Amino acid sequence: MTTTTTIDPDASLGRLVGDHPEFAAVFESLGIDYCCGGDTSLCRACEENDLEVEAVLERLTTTAEATDELAPAEASITELVDDVVETHHEYLRAELPSLERVVRKVARVHGDAHPELEAIEATFLDLQEEVTHHIADEEETVFPEIRKLEGGTPPTAAEEARIREAIDHLESEHDAAAAYLEEIRTLSDGYAVPSDACTSYRNALDRLQLLEADMHRHVHKENNVLFPKAERALENS
Repeated sequence: MTTTTTIDPDASLGRLVGDHPEFAAVFESLGIDYCCGGDTSLCRACEENDLEVEAVLERLTTTAEATDELAPAEASITELVDDVVETHHEYLRAELPSLERVVRKVARVHGDAHPELEAIEATFLDLQEEVTHHIADEEETVFPEIRKLEGGTPPTAAEEARIREAIDHLESEHDAAAAYLEEIRTLSDGYAVPSDACTSYRNALDRLQLLEADMHRHVHKENNVLFPKAERALENS
């Protein structure tokens, strides 16, 4: 397999990760936004991040050759919805309240020496509120409507309009969540651990970084795979 024939540098980041989920970890390590920036081509993303395209292509090719993983792009709408709920929503429901307690504790104990922790706490709480509302809206309202698209009964004009409007709204909420995550990354200097950090401080930073990585995969699956599949199903109904 060669980089020139297998991986198209003009392909969008969302398409590449949709076809090769293992590429997500590579893009994460390079600081490339493949979720909200999923429409950006690989070539353009390399330019924006001062990366050599050929070096990135070589790394992606090596990763693809070493991995055998079902791509979300091959899954049905129902399978994708189930995966988002079971993999990402359940993680968020369990992690956010627990992480909130740690973030509050660290801000309280270390806030005097590290005043940025107060801003991190406030941003995290805004993110938590946004995401909690978001996943409830998806599961209770939007996902049931999207699932019906594979049921064989064409949606009414009102249902189609409602689904399209809901997708636009969810994508805007994804952008808002991404902005909160980027703010936390900036405030924490890329999750850098201070020399005086205790175990709880380190744990909070580690978990915030893991939260960011999971949210990137979560948003990618919806923005770049699930929603386009739903759009195509609407067009073909």
